[in-house]
Amino acid sequence: MSTTMRAASGSSAENLFISLFEDVFGAEKTGFLYSQYPFFDIYQGSRFADFLLENGGRRVAIEIDDDASHLPGHVSQVKHYDDLTKQNSMIHMGWAVYRWPVRIMHEQPERVKDELRIFLGSQPQFRAIADYLPTQRGRTFQLKEHQQEALDALAKMREAKETIALIHHATGTGKTVTAVSDAKRMGGRTLYIAHTKDLITQAADTFRELWPEASLGLYVENHKETDTQVICASVQSVALNLDSFLPDAFDYLIIDEAHHAAAETYQKVLAYFTPRFTLGLTATPERADDQDILEIFKNTAHRLDIQTAVEIGELVPVRCIRIHTNIDLTKVRFNSVQYNIRDLESKIFVPERNQLIVDTWLEFVRDKRTVIFCASIRHAEQIAALLNERGVPALAVSGSMKLAERNEATQRFTQKKLLVLCACDLLNEGWDCPETEVLFMARPTMSKVLYTQQLGRGMRLADGKDSLMVFDFVDNASQYNMPYSLHRLFRLKDYHAGGLVAAPMAQKAAEENLYAKGERPDALVDYPVDATDYELVDLFNWQEEAAGMLSQMEFVRRVDVQSETVERYVREGMILPDLVVPMSEHRTFKYFKEETLEAAAAKYGWTLIDDSNRKAMFMDMVRRMDMSYSYKPVLMLAVLACADGKGRMKLTDLVQFFRSFYADRRSRGLVVEKPNSLYCREDVADKEIERNILANPFKRFEDMQMMRHTKTLGIVEVDNSVWKRLTEEEKTEIRGICEEKLEGYYRRLEGSR
Repeated sequence: MSTTMRAASGSSAENLFISLFEDVFGAEKTGFLYSQYPFFDIYQGSRFADFLLENGGRRVAIEIDDDASHLPGHVSQVKHYDDLTKQNSMIHMGWAVYRWPVRIMHEQPERVKDELRIFLGSQPQFRAIADYLPTQRGRTFQLKEHQQEALDALAKMREAKETIALIHHATGTGKTVTAVSDAKRMGGRTLYIAHTKDLITQAADTFRELWPEASLGLYVENHKETDTQVICASVQSVALNLDSFLPDAFDYLIIDEAHHAAAETYQKVLAYFTPRFTLGLTATPERADDQDILEIFKNTAHRLDIQTAVEIGELVPVRCIRIHTNIDLTKVRFNSVQYNIRDLESKIFVPERNQLIVDTWLEFVRDKRTVIFCASIRHAEQIAALLNERGVPALAVSGSMKLAERNEATQRFTQKKLLVLCACDLLNEGWDCPETEVLFMARPTMSKVLYTQQLGRGMRLADGKDSLMVFDFVDNASQYNMPYSLHRLFRLKDYHAGGLVAAPMAQKAAEENLYAKGERPDALVDYPVDATDYELVDLFNWQEEAAGMLSQMEFVRRVDVQSETVERYVREGMILPDLVVPMSEHRTFKYFKEETLEAAAAKYGWTLIDDSNRKAMFMDMVRRMDMSYSYKPVLMLAVLACADGKGRMKLTDLVQFFRSFYADRRSRGLVVEKPNSLYCREDVADKEIERNILANPFKRFEDMQMMRHTKTLGIVEVDNSVWKRLTEEEKTEIRGICEEKLEGYYRRLEGSR
């Protein structure tokens, strides 16, 4: 077996990418990056994506290339084609794939950051990757004689934590009435999806009749409303404009003609939205059986969270024993999501810690099938060797193993011919051992995604398996580089050795009653732990704290003042952050509560901006346009002339528009501008015009996040929340305002001469 180290913390190149990523999206967003994500290519070969994340329901792979191993001129044809096979396999699975060379990240970091904004969006919808969870609970059912019975059945399904259902009944029997009535009973925001205009119109009429108190809007090709309680939409329009909605925008999702759900448009919608309940309607299933249609829903819609999955019996209950080590991680360098691999190696790859892991297994769980998660292949091999020396059948396994070897190891583990698997990077769905009774979390990680992926490998149901016992190896760390543990994951401050951390509510309550009486649960008889062992766990987690706050980057986006103003107020103590996260001696991240933002805005007379009012403020700025020069209305006219359907335009096109506008006035013998204006010169250079556009009319719109400039790509973009909501009538109004402002400006200019 290869001894090449593949560490959780990644390489310096990966750390550089994480640093660029956090500069663009914020440190709190780096938790959505999954480093060294394992997958199988089309030949069932084991592969690793440098990074994977989910953005708006789509998986995005990010590859970091070094010149020595990826450029065709530097590598063999075999290696080059192998890299292409890996990339093609990712694309075949429906992933977006983006690649950056290490050299470019070092030499042109701003270019990489600009490209990240373009590829992932300025306001991306990142979500945690949840491969370890079961699909939604749901079922197909036939409507009874009375629709009320169907409504009762749907209510019972939700009581049982089921999240998805399929109604199959003949046309004309009232499926839409049942769906609307059920949505009304839930009372939340509802999205109805269909693929024809007639179905959408009929559904809208039914909503108006049965739920008149709910505001209703349409989202179709030429009429897009997003702010009503009920939206009846075409699947094509929604699938093409998912970025107009938040994933959790709706509580209830209705998919009409659900037998079309295998189509890509439906798959995108089901994968993107995370409603509390999804209902499919069909009269003519085209698949072999109705259950297959439901499987499409369950495999593409959002998934259950891990705690709910345990509570409803889809995953086994989880117990925990915390093993404190004397390893000190407080001096280990870290970024927002992972440790520095060199520092970590020097701390945890020590004989004393490895021996503690082996001794713990021998003392607590001898003869129980256990997976020990290790930080690298070398680490896994060291632990396996120590166990084998003590007569314990153990094997180091990793993603670098061939599929046949991996399958053989799993089979031997199932048959108890192997008792311990020391695993590194075996976290994908292609590797699964439901018979796992115990997990050792011996790999410190600051990544919630990685920790929960590891946990999920042991939570599958299996015959005779009442619960999963997890051993958290707790190293000493600071508040800001604390590794994940079960208690941090489930937000539990009270620890009982071997006690339940996740279970059905009745089971957990019964055990808590035993602890209150000073009694020991029968389930712990096989575990030689002290029944009185108890501690309070420090649950401080800066990533979770920050997740509910605004970064300074977001703070600036929310007020109508320049970023320099906010920076100065923070620096001078006029605005105090609610959380300051030290990443290094010279690097901190600042976060603010919503009420801090509101208080600052009220105190200093700033206007708060968000996506709901940004377009209105944009139009207000245009209508109240003040002018020292003619530049602002010319910019607005240039934007309307040059922007594409997404509000993007080349800066060079804006330059040419400005040049042509003033050259036209000159050719007609009209006043061009004030004498000190650069446009009065015939030899003005393109770079001068660029600087003028970006320094004068553009800067104000940029500070209010209405427009942005992607410097290295030479792209200017109107914010999506503005551009997509501008109607043709409003664009015509803007043209009229600009022409009127220019006419008045030049009339005054001529009159002053």
